[in-house]
Amino acid sequence: MPKDLNLKMEYSSCSKGMYMKILIVGIGAQGSIIATEMVKSPEVSEVRLSDIDLGKVERLAERLNSEKVRTHLVDANRIDDVMRAARNVNVIVNTTMWNAQFNLNIMEASLNVGAHYQDLASYPPEQLALSDRWKEAGLTALIDTGVSPGFTNVLAAQAADKLDRVEEIRIRLWGGVESKEPTSFWSPETAWTDMAEKPIVYRNGEYKKVPPFSGEEIYNFPDPVGSQTVFWHSHEEPETLPRFIGKGVKYVDFKMGGPDFPLAKAIVGLGLMNDKPMNVKGVKVAPRDVFLALVPPTPSMKEVERMIKAGMINMRICCAADVNGQKEDAKMRYILYSNFMNINELKKRMPGANPVAYITSIPASIFTKMLVKGKIKTRGVIPPEALEPAVRQAFIAELAEKGITVREKVERLG
Repeated sequence: MPKDLNLKMEYSSCSKGMYMKILIVGIGAQGSIIATEMVKSPEVSEVRLSDIDLGKVERLAERLNSEKVRTHLVDANRIDDVMRAARNVNVIVNTTMWNAQFNLNIMEASLNVGAHYQDLASYPPEQLALSDRWKEAGLTALIDTGVSPGFTNVLAAQAADKLDRVEEIRIRLWGGVESKEPTSFWSPETAWTDMAEKPIVYRNGEYKKVPPFSGEEIYNFPDPVGSQTVFWHSHEEPETLPRFIGKGVKYVDFKMGGPDFPLAKAIVGLGLMNDKPMNVKGVKVAPRDVFLALVPPTPSMKEVERMIKAGMINMRICCAADVNGQKEDAKMRYILYSNFMNINELKKRMPGANPVAYITSIPASIFTKMLVKGKIKTRGVIPPEALEPAVRQAFIAELAEKGITVREKVERLG
């Protein structure tokens, strides 16, 4: 990774006080919602929007119509590009498409300019390995701050706090957004890459890769979602939770499902996610490239607003952290979960918000505010479960104000 870019940058301090500046790298569905929240925050004096597509940046700036907004053309492949846009900022929020090199580049730029870093999805081994550098710099790199990973990590930590010893952590997510128009409510490349990746399961101190769509089970989600089919799915929680929860945890996995998962399983099984070129009538082409070229793009906020007004979108999503272990002389199970709001409530809270992006970006925006306000004191590269209990509790309380509430089920197992 490049270290010396021959650029002299001024360091910014994220101490207590007002007038903090943030840079958002990547103006897609998530970046747009975080920017919308940050512009409303009185603690933030400047919101810098950046992307390799300047048109997207300028359209969002026009929609936000705020004197706080500045626009920048940034290529996340270039550390010096990020650094130029990040001069004197306090926090850099990485909302680029899931890409290991983007994450590492933006983290390096953050260290070079003295800014805290945040992302919504990570490559845990590579990024956690940098933690000592961040501690030495007195900075925080907060990784995995969306809904899952992110919110789910906090739920797992809150449940673990109630136990003397933790045996198993199961993260479960089921949901879907129904649309009357063909569209994708998540980055198609990220979503379909995840589908084809081999998930990781943690068992007795080992991280083991398993086949995609294996581990099929019927999981009983709280009402109104009820019993649904879920599968092992590639996610960060099984990689970070065992490292930070402690308490003797022996097993961690992540399973996910939704109305479209049977179709997704068939698509992956047919080899349509294969990224190796093959000969088709004399032309070398990768099946994955053809498939992704045909998938509808993620709609803009303006397009989502139109679709919601026309009653063309509905959603049903639930996520749960299912944790069991020992408490005194009893084996206990704690399930912390959230059934997310309906479309009508979302329409009132943020017109034009992509429903999947909203429940992903609101947790992230709260973490950004906490970094801006200096509420997060832990230094190094950390996921949300590593935050102090008081910080996690404050995060949950602020989420409730945004319409995302946490509920709990408790069972005595023996």
